[in-house]
Amino acid sequence: MPIFNSLGSNYGPGFARKSLFARGSGQDEQKLKDDLKAQYGGEVTLTYKGRQALELALKRSGVPAGSKVGISGFTCYVVYQAVQNAGHTPVFLDVEPGTLHFGAEQLNQHNDLKAVVVQNTLGLPAAIDEIEAYCKEHDVLIIEDLAHSMGARYADGREAGTVGELTMLSFSQDKPLDVVAGGALIDRREQTVTSPDLPLVSWWQRGKNRKYPFLTAVIRGGYSFGVGKYVHFVFKKLKVLATPMSDNLQGLSRMSASAAKLLNGVMADRAAQFEHRRSIAKIYQDNLPADMQYQAIGSPSYLRFPVQTPDRAGLVGYLKSSHIYIGDTWYDAPVAPKRYLAKTSYTAGQCPEAEKVAQTIVNLPTHRHITTEVAQDICAKINQWLQAKK
Repeated sequence: MPIFNSLGSNYGPGFARKSLFARGSGQDEQKLKDDLKAQYGGEVTLTYKGRQALELALKRSGVPAGSKVGISGFTCYVVYQAVQNAGHTPVFLDVEPGTLHFGAEQLNQHNDLKAVVVQNTLGLPAAIDEIEAYCKEHDVLIIEDLAHSMGARYADGREAGTVGELTMLSFSQDKPLDVVAGGALIDRREQTVTSPDLPLVSWWQRGKNRKYPFLTAVIRGGYSFGVGKYVHFVFKKLKVLATPMSDNLQGLSRMSASAAKLLNGVMADRAAQFEHRRSIAKIYQDNLPADMQYQAIGSPSYLRFPVQTPDRAGLVGYLKSSHIYIGDTWYDAPVAPKRYLAKTSYTAGQCPEAEKVAQTIVNLPTHRHITTEVAQDICAKINQWLQAKK
């Protein structure tokens, strides 16, 4: 069976059927809110996407309009856009060498930040202790971005999402807990702000979301018979696949009740899902050269397992010949996807360490379809490739 990083890799046959026919209610939404409040504390607002939860967090933050907000120099375009949509100015913070995160040293280069978004990229925790210390000293608001890192713990033992006053979560495509479209804002401040009622997205978009798990299963199955890429091409041309980047980038909207119902089911099994990702990551850790790996502190949740090589195209192509498709790189530019970089204020050389990472990073899959045997086989193939290059 072909292996993918994404393309509906979080779904099994049972979930695909449930997604097609799920009917949610206000009780499902309240149950989800109660569960998230019990885990993270604070008031919970459910949104259609994580990016909208981040935008809402910034709009509620109380920082003055037009403030400078620090974001990672190795990030996704939707983070940049959320800051802009909230009426603020994104400031890129370079990552520390050998990591995927900024730290206090990078924060110290900017003395006019009013808020900072801590991203925990690919589920690898940032150095929250030094970031928190800096932010307390300089009165900088911390917003935790858990789009990649639900289930992770920082080096000091605290759970990701419980440190900042505001926390954003994403439950959209390819995220740790994935129901195609969903987000949440956790507000732990003493004086919270009541959110206005948010509208639903169109029935057409909700229908695309419902069908996405089933259609991606059809595509993945087609790759086993040599027709998957053609089926995928047809579905994209017909515009029946929900696409995370072009979908609803403007405006705020709420999570559907059916998505809340699906997410309650996924949440019930979250501990096992996080443990599976860690167990697969341990195989990569133990079997791949240390100089390919990034520094990891705390207890990562490993949305994907990042490695680095100067010949990314060569490795991706070699694995593709064995039906392992990992070319969808997070991230292929300091602000990714690369095709969106020109829409930002980023200038070449602004974050040199992040640029190095964007040129060399390769993501290895950790999702539910990766068994111990598959992970070991991926390691064996990577080591064969490395040996052949010597």
